[in-house]
Amino acid sequence: MKVIYKVAFLIFCLLLNTSFLQGKDTDNSIDYILIINTYNDSNPWSTHLITPIVNMVARNNKIGTYTAHLKMLTQDTSKLQSFEENICNELSTHVPSLIVFIGSASFILCDDLNRVWPDIPMVLCGERDYTGSRDIIGTGHALSEEQRIPLINMQGELNMTMIHANIFLEENIKLMKQLIPQMNKILYIGDETYICQQNDYDLSKIIREKYPTLEYNFISTKETSTDSLFCILNKVDTQTTGVLFSSWLRKKDFDGNAIMTTNSHRIIATSPVPLFSSKTIGIDEEGGIVGGYIYNEENYINHLLNSISEILHGKQAREIPFYHATDAAPTFNYQSLLQRNLDPKRCPPNTVFYNAPPTFWEKYEYIIIGATCIIILLLLIFQYHRLRVLERMKRIQQKELQTTTKYYGLINNMPILYISEELIKNEEGKIIDTKCTDVNKHFEEKFFKRKDIIGRRGSEMFPDSMPQFLHFMNIALQEKRSITFSYYYKDIDIFYDIVVNANGNGRFMDVFCLDSTELHNTQKQLRSINHKLSMALEVANIVPWKWNIQNHTILCDVNKPIELSNANVEINEEQLSVDDSQYFSKIYKEDLPKVKKAYADLIAGRISKVKEEYRVINRLNGIKHVDWVEAQAAIESYDEKGNPLTLVGSSLIINERKKMETDLISAKTRAEESNRLKSAFLANMSHEIRTPLNAIVGFSGILASTEAEEEKQEYISIIENNNTLLLQLISDILDLSKIEAGTMEFVYSDFELNKVMIELESSLRLKLSAEKEVTLSFETKIPELHIHAERNRLSQLIINLVTNAIKFTEKGSIRFGYEKRDNNTLFFYVSDTGCGIPEGKQEDIFDRFVKLNTFAQGTGLGLSICKTLVQNMGGDIGVNSKPGEGSTFWFTLPYVPVTGYQQEELKVEPIKIKKQKITILVAEDHNSNYRLIESILKKDYDLVHAWNGQEAVELFREYDPQLILMDINMPVMDGYEATKEIRKYSTQIPIIAVTAFAYASDEQKVMENGFDAYMAKPINANQLKNQVTNMLKRHIIFM
Repeated sequence: MKVIYKVAFLIFCLLLNTSFLQGKDTDNSIDYILIINTYNDSNPWSTHLITPIVNMVARNNKIGTYTAHLKMLTQDTSKLQSFEENICNELSTHVPSLIVFIGSASFILCDDLNRVWPDIPMVLCGERDYTGSRDIIGTGHALSEEQRIPLINMQGELNMTMIHANIFLEENIKLMKQLIPQMNKILYIGDETYICQQNDYDLSKIIREKYPTLEYNFISTKETSTDSLFCILNKVDTQTTGVLFSSWLRKKDFDGNAIMTTNSHRIIATSPVPLFSSKTIGIDEEGGIVGGYIYNEENYINHLLNSISEILHGKQAREIPFYHATDAAPTFNYQSLLQRNLDPKRCPPNTVFYNAPPTFWEKYEYIIIGATCIIILLLLIFQYHRLRVLERMKRIQQKELQTTTKYYGLINNMPILYISEELIKNEEGKIIDTKCTDVNKHFEEKFFKRKDIIGRRGSEMFPDSMPQFLHFMNIALQEKRSITFSYYYKDIDIFYDIVVNANGNGRFMDVFCLDSTELHNTQKQLRSINHKLSMALEVANIVPWKWNIQNHTILCDVNKPIELSNANVEINEEQLSVDDSQYFSKIYKEDLPKVKKAYADLIAGRISKVKEEYRVINRLNGIKHVDWVEAQAAIESYDEKGNPLTLVGSSLIINERKKMETDLISAKTRAEESNRLKSAFLANMSHEIRTPLNAIVGFSGILASTEAEEEKQEYISIIENNNTLLLQLISDILDLSKIEAGTMEFVYSDFELNKVMIELESSLRLKLSAEKEVTLSFETKIPELHIHAERNRLSQLIINLVTNAIKFTEKGSIRFGYEKRDNNTLFFYVSDTGCGIPEGKQEDIFDRFVKLNTFAQGTGLGLSICKTLVQNMGGDIGVNSKPGEGSTFWFTLPYVPVTGYQQEELKVEPIKIKKQKITILVAEDHNSNYRLIESILKKDYDLVHAWNGQEAVELFREYDPQLILMDINMPVMDGYEATKEIRKYSTQIPIIAVTAFAYASDEQKVMENGFDAYMAKPINANQLKNQVTNMLKRHIIFM
């Protein structure tokens, strides 16, 4: 046990002499608040003040707190000095920014701490606003008036302010007397602390001066133990004695050391005597201290925290005025009062109660508010509903008024006749006449003015129509319903639909007359249109039909019942219907499954419409034949379960369309075959073009290295032949492209036919091979024939046919010519003694890409091009041939004679020169083309070269040549412009156009722009020489 006591004593010493840190960090950069508590760490009043300060500091990581508990009851003067030294040593490295003193007794340390930390801000939370000698307060003695030093006088010397927690002793005495009216004695319970001693001093003085009749006793812990206190309290007369409690801190010796006991108020408050207090401690606990006159602790703490915050933000403490807690009020625990037999009603009006029972308003506040809101809401709803009902009634009345006005205006302005008639009945109640009571405007416009008919009888105004009207009026009156009938008014030729309706308990009859003349006329026209439609469907072979699925019948022509009914014969659909099995029995056997499936899908809802083509077997005049039918059908009506009842559709005979489809399929097959032949043609073209190119390139390469002249000539001949073949291939391809594009040109002109044929004979003989024993001749049957035709296309036809004859004739003869037939046509022919053509292939040879001999050179386009040319010129083409005997190709063209033809050609005045050697100007911008011309003509002529049209004009004026070879497409100035400029200086000089533009339209344009002749590229040496020689002979005379 001694060891335990020693350990406890050591712990007590450490707590006594060491202050502890409360905060988040010990960094030197943090501002620290030093709190010095007069009491121990568990004192309720000091804890209520320290805790808010610590909580405030905890929210700011830049502020920390030191709390030192002075425990004045256990200290003497020597220990106070040691306490101060411990604080200074502990805070030697952490100088506080502020010192907060809790309890007036702790302020005796202010002078010493101010010397250690000069002018440090201080805040005193004390019960008294004065202080005194350190020795007096330190020993727990009260200060007399002469010994008291007002703290306000120290504010200038010290940087301090005060938060004064007033005790309100006199107010508490008054309060005790109010609750204990017979009170004649006051007991004050306190301890040996300075504040209790000071309270005893002040309390005894107040009682002596103001309440001399009251007996006063001070019960202190110095002379009285806790047990003795309970004995005293138990003997107290609660009717005459009031007890004021302050604190009951006791000092006990523990193994030679003094310690303080705390929270004794909870023990003392268990006594049956009502205890009053000047602080809130214990009042909120039921059965404890009953209450007292106490300051507002919440405002006190808020002011304390605000003062601390201002000082930490730089405000000096001496600049903050003293705060005195004057906002005090009687504060009691309601339940404690009742338990101590004190009447709460004796408390002053401003009393603050803890644990008070709720007032009627507090208890039923929400119920009252809710009920009031509900009542107000119900009243508002009722009022809103009432207003809505009134508004609705008002709208209904206005609407009825508007409706009445509208109907009256409608009846008055609508384009129908309206008459309101009063009924005149006999004794049996049958209507025998009427009297007019009202009419509308339209009636006045058609028949009578209002003033002329109101009050007049119907039999008087409408004698002819009245019997019929009375008949239907009686029916309407008896059956009590509206009756509608038609009436034709002969006088004005108008049909009316009449509606009569009884009202006013059978006293009046409303009569409405609608002009239905247009409707009757339209119905008449509709019947006529239906008849025409029926006839049109019959003519177009479209048969409308209707299929009743439930009855399994098909009405094959829905127009027939209408037609026959119009003929005043009662015919219904059933009489013209046939059984559906009979209808389906006519469908072709192979087509029947798909037809049945299509209708089954339609009935099942898998498709919305049927459109099928199938064959039907019909008999006409006993002969069976097959018709193609296109049937379309859709669902017309359903039963209540959504199942189809009837189908409607039409049947169309499509024999002609099927024939067209067959023809289109055949044409498609032929087109695919043509496309196949075209593909074969492209492959063949690659072969045909590469074959002559191979010879040209190959022999051109070895020609330079060949020395034998005979061998060179052979190579040259091969190259020329392949050149010719290649040019023919290109010409055919160009013609084919123009045919495909629809741009084939036909330029008609006047010419002498024999002359053209003789020229063709001369040029075509050059194509004959010396190796073949073949002769070529033009057979002239008419001495001279001038025609208007397409000269170039005619020449192309003869050339193509003769070239083919040369190709397939190994020996014998080739003859060509023409005949003039009686039907104004020219018959041209080309006959050979070649291999001939089999009869089965004679119709195919005029198709594109067809070749009889796939190993023979050619495109397979020549005869197809010929056929197109002949057809475009209005003629026909064909062949007569036998294999092994030869072939005759022929074509016809319309004969168009030339009108006003001049027999003699215009003579060109020749140029007379003395020179023996001719000068030729060659205008050519490509050097290789000029070198070719130069190599052909340089031996016989002097050549001058111009690189463009402008240079050609300048060289013409300089050299005065006898002939010009002019290229068309040149830079600076083209051949047309150059020729135009040269013609300004000479109209006699012959100019030959040499161009790569080889179409007929190009040749015509050349001849129309001042040229004398035309030569297409590529240039043939012999043709160029002949062209130049012939041109010079015509235009030059040597002198």
